[in-house]
Amino acid sequence: MKRDSDIRDEMEKMQNFNVSYDKEVDDLFLFSPKEKSKGSIEIGDIVIDMNNKKEVVGIQIMNAVELLIDLTEERLDPQYVENEINGLKKCKVDFKVKNNLLLIKMYIFKRPTILSVPCIKTPSPALYHNNSLAV
Repeated sequence: MKRDSDIRDEMEKMQNFNVSYDKEVDDLFLFSPKEKSKGSIEIGDIVIDMNNKKEVVGIQIMNAVELLIDLTEERLDPQYVENEINGLKKCKVDFKVKNNLLLIKMYIFKRPTILSVPCIKTPSPALYHNNSLAV
């Protein structure tokens, strides 16, 4: 288990993102206050916004309460999660690519929540193979 000083050191190195939450549709949006989105990738209930350098500048999480509960190590009460994200204005975020996954670490509940999404940099060999069969 990490010590509080280790967590503080880790958080110092992370990016500051602003937070917006629409309670009526349960839509959480984390975004860089310094960057603009030039394109998006939608994967299920998650939309990743990127700048022209293909860096993540925004994350939209639809059905946020349910998804965040699923990502935590302990079972949280949905009302608690909704109250926490409803009052949130800023959070710390970090990104890491590992084994074709984009790992997104977010400090939302005073502890890390990790979200992983596919990070496809090269076409799938299956797609290449299937396209070669097309007439």
